Amino acid sequence: MTTPADTSGAILEAAQAITQTIGYNGLSFRDVAAAIGIKSASVHYHYPTKAKLGAAIARRYTDNLLANLQTIDALRLNAKDALAAYIAGIRRTLEQNGRMCLCGMLAAETDALPDEVRAEVRRFVEVNVDWLARTIGRAKDVAEPDAAMRGHARAMLAALEGAMLIARGTGDIGSFDVMTQQFERLGLLRI
Repeated sequence: MTTPADTSGAILEAAQAITQTIGYNGLSFRDVAAAIGIKSASVHYHYPTKAKLGAAIARRYTDNLLANLQTIDALRLNAKDALAAYIAGIRRTLEQNGRMCLCGMLAAETDALPDEVRAEVRRFVEVNVDWLARTIGRAKDVAEPDAAMRGHARAMLAALEGAMLIARGTGDIGSFDVMTQQFERLGLLRI
């Protein structure tokens, strides 16, 4: 028997996949319902508005990212290996049928997003920047990252999101690897 929590989870999975593929503006309750074999009214029951659904998938995406970052931290890797594990996680997103980072897709549509979705996108960016800055700081044996480290972290995130975009746009996941190797050679990913 399917529970409301199962249905809610299936809705979030389908909505995320659609948004990662065609963006927030392409997301429809009808398509989400069709993807999981329920009626559109059932989607509305769980998420009364598109804004609530969009915020829920972005929040869940960021929460999953946080769990992954905590897993990386629990491994007690050196900073360079921790960054490699982080990049491998980004690459895995591309391996899922060429999907883009959910919040990267949402950020591209920021002017069309409701405030609650935009807030979740900002949270995603800050979680990434905070973790990257702390990892850079750890490599430099600094307890608290400074503004320069946070700037470096933002540049890293921007470069990796851009590499995903180019890899997806060209249909060549291998180009993501080439770009990240170039970023390392140029010092952008060097910590």
